[in-house]
Amino acid sequence: MLNKKLVVGMIATVGFMLSAAASAQVYVGGTVGKAHWNDDCKNVVSCSTNSNTYKLLGGYNIDKNFAVEASYFSLGTISATTSIAGANASADVKGTGFEVAGLYKYAFTPELNGFAKLGLASIKAEGSGAVAGVGAYNDSTTSTQPVFGFGASYQLTKELALRGEFETRKIKFNGDKEAVNNVSVGLQYSF
Repeated sequence: MLNKKLVVGMIATVGFMLSAAASAQVYVGGTVGKAHWNDDCKNVVSCSTNSNTYKLLGGYNIDKNFAVEASYFSLGTISATTSIAGANASADVKGTGFEVAGLYKYAFTPELNGFAKLGLASIKAEGSGAVAGVGAYNDSTTSTQPVFGFGASYQLTKELALRGEFETRKIKFNGDKEAVNNVSVGLQYSF
């Protein structure tokens, strides 16, 4: 009698787990976009604070309103040139990282979904520079920073969606911390 109850309980548990897995969706995607680094560029001859970005992502829909998502991203590279005591100097900083975020989703129509996200990102800022006649330097800083964002996805087919989003993160380098805002578009494929 006990064995029958145990077998029935195990079958019910396995059935419940399989139905939960069937209703949950795993998705992958990628985006490209533009980032704006909020650097003031004081006392420089030229400065570039906008850069090309990309992101590779994977997620899991917990239910129709909540998902968890992990991504690897590049915030691109910014650069500046100046003159120090008559010598030309240049510097570049690039940012890359990995993040995990929770998403809250809302369906406006069967095809159009909006989402807001909140998470943590491990961001590596790598800098290099040179002063003519003096030398060069390389340095990097890794920090954990919050990430906030919102966006929308539009279902093109049952599996394929167009995705657009705005995200903001802080990036830390040599004791300075500045915001980097990113706007991107891409595709998302659900399994």
